[in-house]
Amino acid sequence: MGGHDTYDSAGASHRALRGIQRELDRHPLVETVRGFPAGEYTQVVAELSTTRLDITSSDPTLTVRWFAGDTSDSGPEFSFHYSDSRGDFGWHHEPNPHVDGWGHFQERTGAETEYTYEPQTFTAENPTRLVWEIMAAVSTKLE
Repeated sequence: MGGHDTYDSAGASHRALRGIQRELDRHPLVETVRGFPAGEYTQVVAELSTTRLDITSSDPTLTVRWFAGDTSDSGPEFSFHYSDSRGDFGWHHEPNPHVDGWGHFQERTGAETEYTYEPQTFTAENPTRLVWEIMAAVSTKLE
């Protein structure tokens, strides 16, 4: 990889996910966090603490995907998706036919396979700042 005029979307996405991994590793609700695949991440998976979240469901995880965009001027596409033994929900910033705009919250309710969607605005598109915004939202959602 050469000069400053060469944009590498995979490299930029990997760097963003490494930053997200570092922030999740610092977060008190996170027990472990790993990036996949090794070498150049396309996602980061955090195992969350049932004790600190005060929940009875098992296997609470947060899966984060981040794509920096095709060009350096593109906005990022990302998802912070929570799941446990009871269900799943998440915050997404990507095209979706169910909502206007890119930002949305989606939740699977009950045993249905369908999601409900609602528009969502994020206070930041900075990956590391978003970690704290989303983790606060996860905590609130599970209360």
